[in-house]
Amino acid sequence: MKRNVKYKILIAAVLLVLLAVIIAAFFMGRSGNGGIQSAYDYSVTRTTTQVTAEKTKKADAKKTDTKATTKKTTLASGKKTVTIPGVYAGVLSKYQEALNGKWGVQALRRAGLSTLLPELYEGKPLENIGFLVEDFNGDGDDDLIIGVMDGYKHYPYAVLDYYTLDNNGDLYNLFQSQPKDYYAACTKARFLEKATDGNNYTAWYLYGLNSNGMAMTFKEGLLRDRIANAEKPWYQASDLDGDTSNDKHVKNNVGTARQKQLDNARIQLKYISFAKFATAKPAK
Repeated sequence: MKRNVKYKILIAAVLLVLLAVIIAAFFMGRSGNGGIQSAYDYSVTRTTTQVTAEKTKKADAKKTDTKATTKKTTLASGKKTVTIPGVYAGVLSKYQEALNGKWGVQALRRAGLSTLLPELYEGKPLENIGFLVEDFNGDGDDDLIIGVMDGYKHYPYAVLDYYTLDNNGDLYNLFQSQPKDYYAACTKARFLEKATDGNNYTAWYLYGLNSNGMAMTFKEGLLRDRIANAEKPWYQASDLDGDTSNDKHVKNNVGTARQKQLDNARIQLKYISFAKFATAKPAK
């Protein structure tokens, strides 16, 4: 009888130890904010910026290690001198190297640069692409915009990359163009995204920037979906899901007219070509 009691006590003790180990392992696998850690928490690949009309905080995205680069760079542009913050100089150097070497898609992805670049290499690549450093969103900090130079016909008005600074002064990529899905600047500090399969489906999405430039706000969408309806393919979209089944059907003349208005709202930014970035000097 005593032996049975001892066995029962021993088994109960073993079960309690196992239970404690399981509970400890569960809590060790959680992050400090209560969320389960995953590979995504430590991902270094770029993720898409959250687009919302309500939230004003930036979504999680890849951050470049900018702590080691703090020096500013100056560049003479016409009659004025452009000061390039150190956090942006590193990005510009990567783009310049990619343009000089005509990097392929895989190399561009590894460097976090737009994979639209190979389609812009003809002629003199350094003269096809340029950059702009100014307070575009009006939040008091200079932003970095990289895009297609005026007069270059392929992907007209395209903005390849838009960088800003987060609340800690770190580099933050607000959006990035890819082949068949690219952005262009519009009037009133807005951006137009055009995504297409090249034939049957095209979407135009208009965005604004929130007051601190930390997120994009969806304004309106226009879809042309010939797969859904070959004869009447135009839809007015109130969301970003690309699904025409929940969008408003509009007449062909209305859709065509709005497409022209959106395309005509695009503007050419006054970029400095990367051919001139080679002349940049460290700020004194």
